Amino acid sequence: MRLRAAFDEFVKSAEYAENLDANIWDFAIELETLRRLDLSNNDLRWLVAAGFIEYALETTAPLDTRRSFDQPGRLTFCPQSCFVLTPKGQAAGSAVLAGGRRQWVEESPVISNEPRSSADAHCIRPRWDRDRQELLMGTVVVKRFRVPATSQEAILAAFEEESWPPRIDDPLPPRLDQSPKRRLQQVIKSLNRNRRQPILRFVGDGSGQGVLWEYCPLHRNGYSDGIGD
Repeated sequence: MRLRAAFDEFVKSAEYAENLDANIWDFAIELETLRRLDLSNNDLRWLVAAGFIEYALETTAPLDTRRSFDQPGRLTFCPQSCFVLTPKGQAAGSAVLAGGRRQWVEESPVISNEPRSSADAHCIRPRWDRDRQELLMGTVVVKRFRVPATSQEAILAAFEEESWPPRIDDPLPPRLDQSPKRRLQQVIKSLNRNRRQPILRFVGDGSGQGVLWEYCPLHRNGYSDGIGD
């Protein structure tokens, strides 16, 4: 029951962020709140290690206009610890609240220190919703296009058509006035700009002829500038 109550709190937090078009870390849940829900340190460690939540240390000063966070130690918590759902956690939270607790527990990854790929670790892939002009990771809107961006959309459409493999070949049509490698590099940079949630990024494959995507948990995005792009 306590995990169900915790997921209810986490899902509400994510929904508040989505409703206000805000970064999910603006609604990060404090440790004190989870303590009131009777979650132990080991409950939290399991949720983190299983990839359902991420956490950071809040460093927001009284006069700051937005919340900011710093990198935490490994699976240790203090009063400044704050938590948010990962995309995988949002899917699990929806299952828990719908009564599917047994299924997601059975399908959870074995807790391990071995490195895993982005897709394997989080059991979820991005999705490009062309009609809504949204790039999603699970139910999290990573980026929303408000104006046409033909080259960026071409890359997202190519990934979507191939069911999001780790890498795709450059799908952009050639232009006589621009180097294909330079053009691809510029489009990749544009894809990584103006993300609502910096949990997904695109990189070149090193040859100038392909694009890769990778999941980016908070500790790989940096904390000094607060949250978001």
